[in-house]
Amino acid sequence: MRLIALTVVTATFILMSPAEAQSPIMTLDKRIMALDKEPAIELAISTVTTDKQEAACAKKIAYKESRYNVGSYNKSSGARGVWQLLWGQPEWSILKQTSEAHKYVLHRYGTWCKAFEFHQERNWY
Repeated sequence: MRLIALTVVTATFILMSPAEAQSPIMTLDKRIMALDKEPAIELAISTVTTDKQEAACAKKIAYKESRYNVGSYNKSSGARGVWQLLWGQPEWSILKQTSEAHKYVLHRYGTWCKAFEFHQERNWY
């Protein structure tokens, strides 16, 4: 029994090692899944903006909303995911969540930093 559990843990570690996360043959989704929360959100944000200031604002919103937790769920509002989207789906990857949040932010605020300013004033965005 212990040998089987050890083999499973070792196999999981090998499949999700940081070295493999850097592999060019892995899909972006798999690379992100292999990372810790903070580097994963940074990589996801980099797919929607290359502006460092905008990325920093987006990252602050993600931290305040969910502490970078992809599976976060708010029972009172029904909001889900890293960005606490009201229309979010539980099966959405961090990339899908970030893409949807980016569309929302651009439509409603124009920039991530304006969304963050709003968030600081009202504790939601």
